Amino acid sequence: MQLMMQITISIVLGILGIAILLLSMRWLRTGNMSKRLAQYVETPMDASQNRPNTPRMQPRVITGSFVSRTITPTIRWVGRFFGRITPTGAIENISKKLLIAGNPMGLGAREYYGISMACTLLGVYGAFLIIRRGTSSLNVTLSILILILMYFFPKVWLQSRVTNRQNKVRRGLPDALDMLSVCATAGLGFDQSLQRVSEYWDTPIGREFGRVINEMEMGLSRRDALRNLSDRLEIREVASFVALILQTEQMGMSISDTLHAQADQMRIERRFRAQEQAQKAPIKMLIPMAVLIFPALLAVILGPAVPTLLEVFNTM
Repeated sequence: MQLMMQITISIVLGILGIAILLLSMRWLRTGNMSKRLAQYVETPMDASQNRPNTPRMQPRVITGSFVSRTITPTIRWVGRFFGRITPTGAIENISKKLLIAGNPMGLGAREYYGISMACTLLGVYGAFLIIRRGTSSLNVTLSILILILMYFFPKVWLQSRVTNRQNKVRRGLPDALDMLSVCATAGLGFDQSLQRVSEYWDTPIGREFGRVINEMEMGLSRRDALRNLSDRLEIREVASFVALILQTEQMGMSISDTLHAQADQMRIERRFRAQEQAQKAPIKMLIPMAVLIFPALLAVILGPAVPTLLEVFNTM
């Protein structure tokens, strides 16, 4: 217990030291005192003498949470610092995953790679602190676990963001198609229907529809913008929706009827997925039952009989 407490304190102090060092470096790089005070002081110019009047203190409006104003910029700075040595081959794959995840925290590929490298170095530092206290089997096991945890933590975090966003898009797509169908039935064109959905829903699928509209306003054709939508999300339902819209446009069919039929089909698939997850639930419950519940039941049932059994064995 004392060893674990010392390891935890060492890791926490190491993280705090690195954070304080990075914040200090960032503060020193902002320039001299006059540049730092320029954001608080407004110096109006005197038109007659062409010189500044007496400075006036202006209140500074602070917006955003503490995390968005301090921790997030520090994380991004760490990512940029270590991301300078990012291999070129890893940029494309990381950029693709970040795009599917919706660019969490505004991270770029090099920043994410730098954060991954920083986590790995922090894991190496923690493992080194443990090994310094001895090379017992417990210390070696803890050091290996810390290395594995810190190496895979950024990857698991990014993959969880990707999966979470894709699930949100899958859940919201049938309702979005219903709304597109209603708008198309009311007389709006497909582009206007997409814009109306993007304005009405602040969801991942609504924001993606808004991005499609922005790309078309910048000069891309509808076909290319919809294909970019399919490439950004990498979801089978979205790819099917894009292919169906392009085929409907090419054949001159009614978009409203097509969207309504597609929404019904996706809603059926969503119900099947829910049933599949419900059938998997009992199997997934076996693990916590075997690890947590059964040992407690055995202790409650067999616990009172243990002293009697010990007495019987001692008399034998």
